[in-house]
Amino acid sequence: MKNSRFWQYERLQTVIALLVVLTVLVFGVVLSVTIGPWEISLAKIGHIAVEMLFGASATNNDPSTAIIWYGRIPRTLTGVLVGFSLGCAGAIMQGIFKNPMASPGIIGTSSGAALGAVLAIYLGLASGSIYVVPLFSVAMAFLSLLVVLGIATTGGLTSRYTLLLGGIAFNAIFTAMTSVVIILSTEQFDMARKVVSWLMGDLNNRSWEHVLIIAVIALVALLGSLLFARDLNIIMVSEEQARNFGVNVGLSRNFLLFFSALLTGGAIAVAGGIGFVGLIAPHMMRSFVGSDNRILLPASGLLGSVMVVYADCLVRIVGSGGLRIGVLTALLGGPFFLYLIIRDRKKFIYF
Repeated sequence: MKNSRFWQYERLQTVIALLVVLTVLVFGVVLSVTIGPWEISLAKIGHIAVEMLFGASATNNDPSTAIIWYGRIPRTLTGVLVGFSLGCAGAIMQGIFKNPMASPGIIGTSSGAALGAVLAIYLGLASGSIYVVPLFSVAMAFLSLLVVLGIATTGGLTSRYTLLLGGIAFNAIFTAMTSVVIILSTEQFDMARKVVSWLMGDLNNRSWEHVLIIAVIALVALLGSLLFARDLNIIMVSEEQARNFGVNVGLSRNFLLFFSALLTGGAIAVAGGIGFVGLIAPHMMRSFVGSDNRILLPASGLLGSVMVVYADCLVRIVGSGGLRIGVLTALLGGPFFLYLIIRDRKKFIYF
């Protein structure tokens, strides 16, 4: 009876936590679409959204329609999906490495994706099609994953520690290569401005094409990750126990790394460098919904959405065009990371 009551309490806590996060997210979305130099009432915004969704005329010349439907709503939805992708990717990485301080970029996928996108911008390929930057970004994220996996795998077995160390090495290499591209781009002021602005994380001028790109990536990767969520739960307890239960540890881990790289590369492709969301969101949600990845993955994604949407709102309210989302999340995430280190320092081995 006692265990049953405890289980019911935990489930109630999970439901309440998810409802609170969803409510905060909805409020943030509403706030986001109302922020801008052109004041438009919430009633007008709702009218425009309904009108465009259910058969508006293509010849609608109302400037409010262009501002809301082609400007603010795509920007907000892109932020929601980018935050969701980063939060979900962070939960996967923390599960694989059994470490609450792991993040999506821990094995080099983040810096690889950034390098791919910067190269596409620098080479002028981004001006040809909106899909070029995402293609380069995701491709480089996968390339970095494959190389690090190849280094960490011997005799069909993958070392989690070698995976981590290889990721650190490739993070340094890709960051250095990105710096080289930035230096080369300084000869063209407009090009350098685009590269640096993108690296700091930005949701300006996002379109419905950006929403479509990240929506497809997030949906595919989330569904794929949930297929292996049960395996991840067992792997987190013990890899030996997982094998005893018939789990193909290597296959499950590689697929989860693949989906994490897809989520990270997709988010970076459409929004640039936004750090610490994948570290903070799953760590906080684990306290409320527990460690069952079937719930934790989407829950972390929702909190990641909240973080990015509100960061974007704050940037637009107080940033005056100079502050970027990635800078703001780093300013908030850095102290949080230090807090985790100080809190858990007694668990470290001293020498």
